[in-house]
Parts: sequence; structure tokens; C-alpha cells
Amino acid sequence: MLDLVRFELKKLLARRTSQVVAVGVLALLCVIMALNVVQTKTRSDAGEIVGGTAAIAQQKARAEAHEGVLTVERVQEEVAAYKALAFSKVDPAQVEGLNAEAAYTLMNEAYSEDEFRAIYDTYFSYLLSPWITGGLEQYQVAAQLGDEDVAGFYGAVAAMLQRALDDGMGGTWTFSDAERAYWTDKQAGVGEPLAYGYAGGWADVMACIGFLAFAMVAVCVVLTPVFAGEYQDRTDAVLLAARYGRSKLVAAKIVASLLFATAYFALATAVIMGVALAFFGAEGGDLPVQVLGLGIPYDLTMAEATWTAVGLGYLMTLGLAGLTLLLSSKLRRSQLAIFAACAALIFLTGMIPSGGSGALQHVLYLFPINALNDQVLYNALVSYPVGPLVVDLVGLLAVAYALVLVVCAPLAARAFRRHQVM
Repeated sequence: MLDLVRFELKKLLARRTSQVVAVGVLALLCVIMALNVVQTKTRSDAGEIVGGTAAIAQQKARAEAHEGVLTVERVQEEVAAYKALAFSKVDPAQVEGLNAEAAYTLMNEAYSEDEFRAIYDTYFSYLLSPWITGGLEQYQVAAQLGDEDVAGFYGAVAAMLQRALDDGMGGTWTFSDAERAYWTDKQAGVGEPLAYGYAGGWADVMACIGFLAFAMVAVCVVLTPVFAGEYQDRTDAVLLAARYGRSKLVAAKIVASLLFATAYFALATAVIMGVALAFFGAEGGDLPVQVLGLGIPYDLTMAEATWTAVGLGYLMTLGLAGLTLLLSSKLRRSQLAIFAACAALIFLTGMIPSGGSGALQHVLYLFPINALNDQVLYNALVSYPVGPLVVDLVGLLAVAYALVLVVCAPLAARAFRRHQVM
């Protein structure tokens, strides 16, 4: 059996098309990740735009300047320090009643460029985010906060989730009572107090995890001829007439295909994670995923959230591999159609306009290019209610793609064994 698996792996990798696509996609991922580093931009403390590793170092220094546990006492001190900074030249009452544009103009005229940049520090945007509503600027929100309000920091974080549930994905989805209870309980399970710090490498992996879709396409291309190629080369009759043609050989094809999918996915993941963690740093993996956004209702560390996303990507790859094998066993003369179907499921589902329909969004989120988006997987509160039962996007993706694999792989083997040799 092992010899057969080895033989089938060699057949997979011997095809010129497979070699070009497999190597080409890995090279593309290397280029993308290199550009990801080079094109990182930020403004230095001196006001200059810096890029690449200098920008990463600047981002790291800023985050590390505020690292630590966000106790209520610390939040109170930080907000008080921000208010002292933001209102050293302007009376808080002056900005409270203004709209955001007028308040911005007032502050911009009152402070120097360096002072104004400090007021817009991303850390303070993060810290004040539980109270920011209605398009108000962060200093307008700070002007309205009293000591009692700031003392309720974690209550404000919980209230932020409830506002998101009320908003219903921009008014396109009405959360059921079961969904509201599910997300409320999930948010209540997040440990307090949270911690803040630098986790740039893990955050960058999360932002780039969607590029694994290219690896999925490569896997589909390489696996397309597994059965269809035998039909087109007219070797199916010979193989099925052999002693183990309908048993071990078919099983070896399935096993070899899944081994290739696993190895190739591992290589693609190594490129994405390796470059991101090497240049942005591997520290911060033990920080809560809430460093990406206080409203995230998952009790995970950055490393756990990242590996969960990678695991989902792996299940998607295996599921698509199983589907490709099934199509390969059924569409005997149309390898191009097999590739087109898989590419459409992976990429074209990300191009369908869905902003006005929450139901359509829920469907499209089940496909790789949409699901492996760092703003969707943990932030978007995507859930699927079935009566009192609620499954979130993470859970449904895992179950759905595992089911696709479990169903499609045996059906592919059965179809090849039982087809009529022409």
C-alpha cells in the first residue's frame, strides 16, 4: 500500500502543469509576504513617513509603551492623561456640541502637528472605542466621560457588543433571541482584566491568512487529473483490471491526494507565518485576541486565534481536495471544468455584492476568500441559528468542510471503481 501511495504521489508531482502551478503559487506567496513587509508604512515621532522594518520597529515601540494589564484603575489613569493631553489648549465644552468635522477643524487649528498626532494615537482610539458612537471623534467622547463612566470600562465593552447586536450587521440581519444569548454568553466568558501590548506578528498572520486561498487553488489544480487524467489517457481500463485496481489503488490515489494537500498547505502556511513572525516578531502570542478589537467576544489568545484560523484553512483545503476528487471522478472529459468550478467556489464568491442582504452574506461567509478574513472570522458576529441551537462561523466552517471531505472522498472512490470502461 505504501508503495502505491508513493507511486501516486510521484504521478501527481510528475505533471508539468502541477509543477508550474505548485511552485508558482509558493513563489507568489513569497512575493506577497515580502511586499507586505516592504509596504508597511507609519509616521515616526519626528513626523516622517517610514516604511519596512523601520515602520515595524516604530509600531512595536508604540505598542510596548502602553503594554500591561488594563485594570479599571489603569484605564482611569490613561483616560485622565488623554483628557489632559487633548484639552490642554481647548475647553472640553467647546467640542462636545460640535459635529465631528467641526470638532476636527477646531482641534487641528488649536494644536501643532505633533500635538495633534499625539491626540490621534491609535492606543487611545482603542481604549476609548467602547464609548465611541454616532461618528464622534475620540476627543469628543473623552470630553463626555466622567470618572464613573470610565470606572465602568468593562461594562462599556459589554454594551458595545449589545449595540452591535442591535445594529444587526448594518441593518441587514436580525439576531434571534438565541443568537443574542449566545453572543452575550460568549462575551461574558472573556477573561478580565484584559492585557494590551505588541502582537504585530500574529496580527499580520491573521491579516494575511486569506492568501491561503491561492494554495487551495493550487491543490485543486494538482488533484484535478487524479481520476480524470486516467479517463483521458485511457488507462482506466488497465488500472481497474489489475489485481488491486478497484481497492488498494483507488485508496492509494485518495491517500496520496490528501497527503499532497496536507504537505502543500503546510508549506504555504510556513511561508505566510514564517515571514510575518520573522519580520513583525513572534512576541505577544499570549495576549488576548482583544488587542485586535475590544469588541471581539472570543476568549482566545492571539496565538490560539491564529492557529484556529490556520486549522480552519486546513479543513477547507481538505474539503476542497475531496470535492476536486469527486468532480475528477465524475467529469471524465472536462478537467478545465473541474478547475473552473473549484476556482469559482474559492475566488468568485468573494466578488458577489452582498452588502444589502444579511442572508446572502451568511452564505458567502462559508467560502474561503470571505471566511479567512480577519474582519469576519472573529469580529463580524456571524452565527447560524437552528431553533434554539446556534453555531458560530468558526464552528460551522469546521463541521461543513470536514463533512465535505468525509462525503466526497468515498464517493469519488466509489465513482471511479464503478464507472463503465469505454
